[in-house]
Amino acid sequence: MNSLLLVLCSVLVAGTGVFTTSADRAVSRDTDSKELVIDLIGNVVVTDGEVTVTSDSGTVWQGSGNAVFYSNVTVEADTLAGTSHYLEYLKEVGMITMTGNVMLTDGETVLEAGEVVYFRESGKATARENVIMTGPAIGRVEGQYALYDRNRGSLFITVDPVLRRVEGDDSLIVTADRLEFFPDDNSAEAQGNTSVSMPGMDFYSTSEYLKYFGNEDRFELFGSPVLESEDSELSGDWMEILLESSGDPRSVRVEGGASGHFLDTGVDPPAETWFSSERAFFAFENGEPDSVMLAGSATLRMKSGGEAASRNEMNTVRGNSLRISFEDGEIVEVIVSGHVTGTYSYLGGNP
Repeated sequence: MNSLLLVLCSVLVAGTGVFTTSADRAVSRDTDSKELVIDLIGNVVVTDGEVTVTSDSGTVWQGSGNAVFYSNVTVEADTLAGTSHYLEYLKEVGMITMTGNVMLTDGETVLEAGEVVYFRESGKATARENVIMTGPAIGRVEGQYALYDRNRGSLFITVDPVLRRVEGDDSLIVTADRLEFFPDDNSAEAQGNTSVSMPGMDFYSTSEYLKYFGNEDRFELFGSPVLESEDSELSGDWMEILLESSGDPRSVRVEGGASGHFLDTGVDPPAETWFSSERAFFAFENGEPDSVMLAGSATLRMKSGGEAASRNEMNTVRGNSLRISFEDGEIVEVIVSGHVTGTYSYLGGNP
């Protein structure tokens, strides 16, 4: 097969830059505005020194520097590389539009979508239709619309977004109305109907807004946050969760209208504990409760389990502050200070 190498020299494209183009066959034509247009067929390669595109066929406009490419398209621009079925390049505005099974790669981060528009000058890209982004820092992110900002180092994704991240035996799943990820900082933000689950840790939370700091293994939850596990539930106005490198909880801090409910499954039937206060701090050791500090109008109510459960024993204590110590997951000491009051009751007895 004869091969045609067509070089568009600087004379032809004076003032607009130089395209170097190769293809199996090329046909030139003039538009109504007297602009030279070149149709390329077969093994097309076009570059202006900054962007290189290959495809099965394409069209280049000499005057404007614009181009379109069809079928088996690949593109390399700056640190980005991509593939698609169709590509349109508008040189003056530095905009690349790719449609049809688009895959865009920047380092170890891969973005897939039905359509991607990349703005070279601003380093931004929008993606639509079944958007999937994967990378070592964020795992796998899915949604229907995304804005990727290379300079900001972030991905904003909305319309049923979900993040799935797996590390060893641990997994993290985040859903919200809107998610924004910062792979370079290993951090993320979630807005609206936020839900986080870590099934391997028996960890589930809901809130209106969440910030995740991956390098610190820290979550901040805002807007009626609730933290749940199989045998406990915490809520308040604001919540901070710190994790150990193993994924086990290190501490939980709750501010504003703190309340909670716990089951002591060390006895059968389980004992139950309820608390309320203005602030609460929970410390853990090897993933098990170590201590709880309650401050500000603290109330603790404990219902006995095991053999005592049949007597429906109930202890209620109130004070300005309250400390609970645990051993092997069971409450072993409660210290209350400041305006202390309490009651004890049991089935058939008097307070």
